[in-house]
Amino acid sequence: MNKQELLSRLKADQIENKFSLDGEYLVFDKTSNLKYLPYGYGLTLGDLLTANPVSNTRINVALLLTLSGVQANEAFTDLKVLASYRSPEYDLLNFGQSDSKLYTKGDALALGTKDVNGLLAAVKTHFTPGEIGVYKWGLHIGRTKEPKEWDKRSDTSIKQKALDFLINDKMKNILLIGAAAAAGWFFFLRKK
Repeated sequence: MNKQELLSRLKADQIENKFSLDGEYLVFDKTSNLKYLPYGYGLTLGDLLTANPVSNTRINVALLLTLSGVQANEAFTDLKVLASYRSPEYDLLNFGQSDSKLYTKGDALALGTKDVNGLLAAVKTHFTPGEIGVYKWGLHIGRTKEPKEWDKRSDTSIKQKALDFLINDKMKNILLIGAAAAAGWFFFLRKK
């Protein structure tokens, strides 16, 4: 399936399945037909739905084409979308990764599978241009003008562990620092 065929399919199906097209982006929410298969097989709209409970989901059609190509051979029965579109507000509350801007535009997906090497090979066959981040759990793919690739599967350095802790637990760290500051002020004022 090429881009024009996919766009034609989506245009024909949008009213019946309660989603829309915004240029080259598929836009849908919880009221859409979540069992709809955008490219005819594989992942449904429900699989692609954002974790953000109050927002529409936006996904670049080029990412759907990549998924279509990856899933055409049916080798990835355990493929899951771990992250899709995030509204800027939701992203701010959850302190997204450095690649957040792609997620807030609808230009990135995080895909999980047990066969990371197989998924990487399939994505490289069907995805250009863009960035590909390889992790133990799967891949981050993002639509960018310049190709970029990284592999974090074996990075166990202290610097990376500290960075992972800070990224994954930013809210907890901010709350702990705030609590420590409040406790410090409490004890300071109590001594006076």
